[in-house]
Amino acid sequence: MSDPVLVIARARVRPADRARFVAAAHACIAATRQEQGCLGFDMHESLTAPGHFICLESWETRADVERHMARPHLKAFLAVAGACVSVAPVIEVVEPRSVDRL
Repeated sequence: MSDPVLVIARARVRPADRARFVAAAHACIAATRQEQGCLGFDMHESLTAPGHFICLESWETRADVERHMARPHLKAFLAVAGACVSVAPVIEVVEPRSVDRL
């Protein structure tokens, strides 16, 4: 098995839009976890900076990530998220040469 492809997404959500963002995230997370190649998908909010969210994803292959990006549930979430953020989100794809477990 090859090393997983990681996706890290960061978003700053306006306080007034937090509930809407979280509801859309819940729906997206549930659907994404059922996708082929999804090894892990979760979202966390900072304890020290409310409204700052980070999404951590792990996929079997880059092709799985590309298919995920085209899914209707992700597009729906991104539309809601785009209306809730105070600055443009940052999404990074990491393809490590190796992953060492501690």
